[in-house]
Amino acid sequence: MVVARVKPTSSNVSPESKSTEAKVRMTLEEYRAIVETAEERYEYCNGEAIVMPGGSPAHSRIAVDIATFLNIAVRDTNFQIYNGDLRIWIPSFDCGTYVDVFAIAGEPEFNADRQDEILNPLLIVEVLSPSTEAYDRGEKVIAQPR
Repeated sequence: MVVARVKPTSSNVSPESKSTEAKVRMTLEEYRAIVETAEERYEYCNGEAIVMPGGSPAHSRIAVDIATFLNIAVRDTNFQIYNGDLRIWIPSFDCGTYVDVFAIAGEPEFNADRQDEILNPLLIVEVLSPSTEAYDRGEKVIAQPR
């Protein structure tokens, strides 16, 4: 996982960053402007933008299988299954994150006027990969709504 690459300055690098990759601080508005045109997928958490690695064919296949299974399982109910194209927004953590599959009950609740940020996930599924397992089991899980 790589933190968003922009020229580090004293105003956007967090002082606690000890890694060779600068943790780039930015406002939510700056983040949203970047993701509108970025080729990479970025998550946002408490002022930091994080570039998410691309998936493998095996990872994608597992996520599709899970989404398909869940779609069949919730047929004729008010549950809806979504893939990872939408961000889940967690206001209490100031965090926008992508997950592999998620479910909601009823209609989606969007973050303000954003049609790409969901507020009401009921079930979240992450397909673990060696490159993201620590993050998916750690920081990402802590920030997810309960």
